[in-house]
Parts: sequence; structure tokens; C-alpha cells
Amino acid sequence: LNNSNITDWTSQYRLSIPSLKRTDAGLYQCIVRNRMGAVMHRRTDVHVAFMGSFSAEEQRKTATQGKATIISLPPLPSFPQPLVTWYKDGHKIIPNNRIAITLDNQLVVLATTAADAGRYHVEAVNEMTGENATSPAVYLSISDPESELVAPAMVIGPKNTTVVAGKEATMECIANARTVADLVVTWKRDGRRLAVGHRLTIPALSSSDSGLYICEASLGNSTAKAMMARAHLSVMEPPALTVQPKKKIFADVDRNIDIPCQASGVPQPRIEWYKDAVPLSILANPRYKVNAAAGLTVRRVQPGDGGIFQCFARSPAGETQAHTELLVSSVAPTLTSPPSDQTVTDGDTALFTCQNNGAPKPAITWRKGTQIVASGSVQVPRFLLLQSGGLQIQPVSFQDSGEFTCIATNTEGTTNASATLTVWTRSVISVPPVDQRVIKGTTAVLDCNATHDPRINISFNWDRSGVAVLSSSGGRVSIRQGSLTISQTWSGDIGDYTCTVTSKAGNDSRSVRLEVIELPHSPRSLTARLNDSDSRSVHLSWLRPFDGNSPLLHYVLELSENNSPWKVYLSEVDPSVTEVSVGGLTPARTYQFRLCAVNQVGRGQYSAETQRMMLREEAPSAPPNNIVASGRTNQSIMVQWQPPPESELNGVLRGYVLRYRLAGLPGDYQEKNISSPETNYCLLKDLIIWTQYQIQVAAYTGAGLGVYSSPVTEYTLQGVPTAPPQEVEVVAINSTTIRFTWNPPPQQFINGINQGYKLLVWLEQSPEDVTVVTITPD
Repeated sequence: LNNSNITDWTSQYRLSIPSLKRTDAGLYQCIVRNRMGAVMHRRTDVHVAFMGSFSAEEQRKTATQGKATIISLPPLPSFPQPLVTWYKDGHKIIPNNRIAITLDNQLVVLATTAADAGRYHVEAVNEMTGENATSPAVYLSISDPESELVAPAMVIGPKNTTVVAGKEATMECIANARTVADLVVTWKRDGRRLAVGHRLTIPALSSSDSGLYICEASLGNSTAKAMMARAHLSVMEPPALTVQPKKKIFADVDRNIDIPCQASGVPQPRIEWYKDAVPLSILANPRYKVNAAAGLTVRRVQPGDGGIFQCFARSPAGETQAHTELLVSSVAPTLTSPPSDQTVTDGDTALFTCQNNGAPKPAITWRKGTQIVASGSVQVPRFLLLQSGGLQIQPVSFQDSGEFTCIATNTEGTTNASATLTVWTRSVISVPPVDQRVIKGTTAVLDCNATHDPRINISFNWDRSGVAVLSSSGGRVSIRQGSLTISQTWSGDIGDYTCTVTSKAGNDSRSVRLEVIELPHSPRSLTARLNDSDSRSVHLSWLRPFDGNSPLLHYVLELSENNSPWKVYLSEVDPSVTEVSVGGLTPARTYQFRLCAVNQVGRGQYSAETQRMMLREEAPSAPPNNIVASGRTNQSIMVQWQPPPESELNGVLRGYVLRYRLAGLPGDYQEKNISSPETNYCLLKDLIIWTQYQIQVAAYTGAGLGVYSSPVTEYTLQGVPTAPPQEVEVVAINSTTIRFTWNPPPQQFINGINQGYKLLVWLEQSPEDVTVVTITPD
């Protein structure tokens, strides 16, 4: 490709390029060779279809009314040239006598008017790939005219054009005038009118079409001077060989021989010579003389001149070639560089030389014992007959050991030479070292052993990242029979170690990683701060510690509450975090925190303890316990209780609030404030006689009042009735009997449970002599 080899010699006659890229475009050439020589095919130009993106940005352009304006296609890398469609304000532009699209896809607007102002853009399509692209916009503004009439003027003149004969040529000429409808563009050559219009197309060019072409623009019915533009059309003719050599040319040793090759074409082609696909300019053989008018002369022919000579005639219009085989006769074969004994390692390449001379060129045959392993007609896998006559064996196996013979033969005779191939078994590491992770202070043993040919010696070397590892005088580092032992390991021993076995039969190496792990260091900069949104939590943050060369498994968080012993609060904190929120703490208590990291080795040291901090007080979250109420008098009730559980006080107990109201009625509570936290009772006085009350108690701290207890109910004691029986009547039954009747007092005046009545009777004359009769309430 472009005069650089892209493949090695292969038996494949076809080149496949998977996943074609733009860089694969270029001139490709195939070279074919065998023992008799090499020949090149003509070059093939390969193009890769692609389309990139528009690289320009939006543009603004101003044209004078009546003048022509050219809007160029923004840069767009593409092959082949894309098909383009121009748009104005979103509408497709159809070329007419005032609007043209050039061969270079430029948009030309003639005799511009105010209506031509607007937004222009291009839609481009690559026909081969199907890709499309939209250009940035070009905004066109039209300024006021300088005059109403515009004389003919060339906008885009014809260009000098060069085309290969047989192809089609198109020349372009665009002119402007006002009025554009009266503009006539005429093509002429040698005074002869050829065509009318802004394009001239000449199909199937021949050399007679070369010459000067004139484009003339004029206004009909006008005295304005016509404008003319000129361009040359050059027609190239591809190279053709007028004289070429025979297919085979025979030559005697020390004689001169001419190889003819002449060519014609337009322009005149240049002749380039090759021997077996190598340019003669590179061979620089002083006996090869090139005569541009006649061909090639080989002076004093030698046996080594035998081969394929090829002449190429090249010009910008193309190339052609011819070749001949030069056969040198009448020289018996000789070995100029016979094979020599070789010693190689299995898997490597063995190369025997067998350079030779002779005419005709000797045929080479290689044998191992009686078996032919390579010749012009025999191909055995792994055995390759080289162009020089040598033998290449790749890869060599242990069974290839033995004697090889090179035989050179032509019509004048035969000669041969032999050499011995010795194959060693390759030295390979059979017991490779393995990656190790050891705990700091312990011993690491990196084993390394190899198998090798018993006829050779091997040696082991260890290096660490390219630096040799040697046994230390104190014995901490030692190497014995390939194994590396390192005692009292520490972090300085961490690294990539390579065991290398060295021998005449090849070298081999294997690398391993040694990691020395230890306890993780303590987390640094542990800080604690109160959580603004949650008074019962603390936000902790820290810096990640050194992990001891072993991934952290988790952190352990401990806390001390009110100077109590440390206890584990979070046993497995995610090792990837460096901050955590500790919740569920108790208000108004002091806390300290400390943190340690855990890896595969174990638990590292604890961090420095945080400053002791106290959480904010809260109102108690539980009511007082064991509330008991008992009536003491008919107008008082004694209430007793115990403080809430200490864990739910949430602060310093400051006192209690007791509230009460009549049971079962919706009235407001009355409250008593007991401001002494040591007081756990209260006597409610001035109550209503024999009435049931609902009573609740709550504790409070400096942060506020806690929750009230569940209500308890209790009656005041009974009092004496405050109203007599009603509707008392007395009736004499007989001389000795009196009947008393009455109704009970109103219930609200009984002030307790009616236990009965007492009837007092006395003689009027003896009021001191009273008889008391007790009567049940029913």
C-alpha cells in the first residue's frame, strides 16, 4: 500500500480488509514470486466512501442589488463528492436562468433582488454510504442598487481542464448582467460557435479536442461590450508500449544482453525498471544500464542476473507494464554459502543457508535423511524453501533433530552440502510463584522451579520492578534453588517480583505480587457535633485511615455515656463511609465516642476520643409511675406517685403538675404545681363532699412538661345530710300508738350513702327523757 508492505509472503491470492477505514484508501499493488523470480501487478487505486460533518459556523453575507453573489458550500470532507440540495428559508431551490449551482456545488444568484435576502443552507447526501448532513446557515442581505443597468460581467470563468482520452469533459462559465433575461452565454473554439449556455460538455474526448475554448457573455439588443473568458482543455492519452521484450530471453555468461521497452502517450510516460520486483535504482548494479530511448542493457551477464525483469510505463494518465524472464545458460551449480550446523531451542526458528549460483538457475531440494522436506514442488508444513535457496523451519520441534542436505541441480550438473540440526528442550518455569498476602512480621516464600534440557545449565534471578533482588548478609532475604524467602516482612517489601530462568535453551519469567498486610491505623480527626434536626442524634465524621494494605471490612464505634465504661454502639459501620449519624441517644446526658477500623488481620487501634458533649434537654417522655389517690376527708383527696423512669426523664427533674376535675364531666382541669422534684404527693383540698374526681400527674424538666399519666378516679369522704326528711306526718292510731310517715331528703343533700333514720320521742312534760328509735333507710 503506497509502496509499503502490508502483508508478509502468503499463499493467499486475495487480500481481505475487514472493518474498512478511511486510512485504508490508497494505491495497492500485488507482487507474486517463486524460485525463478518475482513480478508486480499494476497498481489499483482504492477509495473509501465516507462523509464527515460541516466544520463551518453560521455566516452572514451582503450583496448589492443587481450584482451577482456566490454562496460557497461550507467545508465538508466526503468521498465521493456528495449530492447537494440548496434551500432558501426552508424551501428547495430549483436552478433557473437567474440561479445556478456550479460543478463545485456553489450557489450563484444573478441580478440579485430584495427577494433574494434570507436564510440559505445545504442538505448533502453521500450516495454510496447513505449518510447525510445539514450545513450551517448563511444569511444573505441585499443592499441598495448602484445602478439600474449592469453590463455583462464574469462571475465564474472556465478553468483549465485536463481529462484522459475517452472520458467526458465539462467546462463551466457563469456571467451576470441586468437584465439577466437578455444575457446570452456562447462557447467558441477557433472562431467556431460550439454551444449556448453556461456549461459545455464534450463526450468521449480525443486528442483533437485539446485546445483553447472561449466563453462569451453578451446582452441581446444592447451595445454593451461582450465579456470573454478563456480556458485550455488538455486531453491525456494513457501510456502504451510500442516496443516490449519477449517473454523469455536467453543469455550466455559474460555476454551483454538488451531488453527493449519503449512507450508512447500524452504526456510522454516515464519508464521504470524492476528486477524480481525490486527497483533497479535500489539494486544499484553498475552492469545494469538504462537507455530511456531503447531499454535496458545487462552487461557481462552473470548467473545471478537470472530472474524477472519488468518495465513500467507511467504517467498521470495511467500505467502499463511488460516483463521478461532472463535465463542464463551453461553454468553448473555451485554453493556460494553452504549450510552449517545449527543448534536451536524447540519452538524457535531454524535457518539453514544455501546460496547458490548456476545457469540455468539451479533448482533446490532439501532432504532430511531420505525424506524431501522442501523443494519447488514439495511443501511440508513448517518447512519453507527461501528465495535464496535456504531452508527455514518454524517452529522447530524436538523431532527435527538430525542431518539436513541441500541439493542444487540444473542442466549442467548437481551439487550438495549437509549440516546437522541440534534441538534443545526449551527451559520453562514449571512451578511458577503465586501471589501472596502475608501479615507484617511473618515470612514470605515465593517458590519458583523450572524444567530444562539436561545438556544445559540454568540459573535463576529475581527482580523487583526491574531491580535485582539479592540475598542479604543478615539472611533476611535469601534465594535457594529458585525460591525467594523474605523474613520479617514489612511494607517496604511490597511489590511485583519476577522470577527469571536463564539458559542457552531459552529464558522464561513469571511475575507475582507480594502484599504485606497489617492492622489498620486508627481513624484520624474524629469529630462529633450535635444534629440540628434531631436532638437525640450526633453526627460523627473522620478521615479514612491507612487500611494496612488489606481492604477495610468495617468500623467499630464505641461510646461512653455519662462517664460510664465504653461499650460497642455500632459494630459494623460501612467501610466506604467517613461519616455517620448516631441516633437513639438519651437527652441531657454526656457522651464521648471513639472509632476503630477492622481488616482481614484484625481490629486496629482506636481513634482519639471526642470531646465530651451533652445532649439538649427534652420534656419527659413518660408519666410518673404508680399514681394512687385516696379520700382523706369529705372535702380532700391525697394523691401519691413515683417519678418517671430515669431513662425517660430526658433531663433534670424540676417538679410535677397535677391536674384534676369532676369525673365524667367536661369541665376544665384545675392544676397544682409541685416545684420540688423530691415531693411525690399532694393533698387536694376544698373539694365537694362525696364527689368523684379524675386526677392526672405529669413531670417536667427545664425543657418543658412531659406527658400526663392515665387518669385515676377517687371520691371525697361522706358528710352529714344537710337537709331533713320531708313531708313528715304524725297520726295517732290508738291510745298507745302513733304512726310517723316521711320522705327522704333530696339526694343531693344526703352527702353520702343513706344509712337510715333516728326518731326521737319525748313527753312534753319531760323533755329530758328522750326515746331514740333507729330505722333502716328502706
